[in-house]
Amino acid sequence: MERPIATVNGAPVDSKALNAAMQSLAQEEFHATLAEVPEASHDELRAMALERLIARELIFQAALAEGCLASEDQVAAETARILRMMGTPADFWQRLAARGMDELTFQRMVRKDVTVDQYTQRKLEEVAEPSDEEISVFFRRYPEKLRSPDRVRVSHILFEQSDGESAAVLNLALKVRALAIDGDFAALARQYSACQSAPGGGDLGYIRREDVDPTFGDAAFSLVQDEVGEPVRTPFGLHLLKVTARDISAPPTLDEARPRIIQFLKRAAGAELLKLWVASLRQTAKVVIATD
Repeated sequence: MERPIATVNGAPVDSKALNAAMQSLAQEEFHATLAEVPEASHDELRAMALERLIARELIFQAALAEGCLASEDQVAAETARILRMMGTPADFWQRLAARGMDELTFQRMVRKDVTVDQYTQRKLEEVAEPSDEEISVFFRRYPEKLRSPDRVRVSHILFEQSDGESAAVLNLALKVRALAIDGDFAALARQYSACQSAPGGGDLGYIRREDVDPTFGDAAFSLVQDEVGEPVRTPFGLHLLKVTARDISAPPTLDEARPRIIQFLKRAAGAELLKLWVASLRQTAKVVIATD
């Protein structure tokens, strides 16, 4: 039996969960896969990932102690959302199996994630509404934060990639890009894309940078309208992107900005509340981190 990386009140944190958390952090912090992150940064990522997993387990246990657990319908809805983002379901389950995770383990992971999210939201209800003075000060100090996020309308062609196929998939993507530059991108998406958006010509509608994979977002927002970009690699495969429209916002007035300012201030207060909450949970917990 594999030795856990850590235990939280006896509940194990295993290496698969740690690796998944490190992969997520690599995307958040470096906009890259873990394999692409410099080796010198792996120890820092590992420490951050482990702290995130310990906090998650502490919150999950606190939720269970109060009888808070995600329902079957909620787990099914979150699973369906994940599958929509990951291409075809069959390929997704195959990729999970290749990484040593079966469907039952994945469902337990989703249940824990949804439970933690729900219980965290309940905790965040304790955050007070900001005062008018706090709102006015924020409006004067941080005008750059108050513009509505720019949006672009994107179509893409997804080429899925298995281990050992990177060169062949890249060559195919480059050939399709050459056809798409002066050709019918939508028709090529219907023919080649492995994404569920393929029947609609690869159209993903309007996206904000923060709503998508960081590498995907950076590529989309760097493109000139109607340009077909170079292939972009994300955890889902290789993408060809085409921006078909842009929505650029103007600076808002105080009244227009008020809802966003409240959101900013409550998010900051919520982050501090959660930090202190997790610290208090940890004070009364038995957390054991394995040593080499």
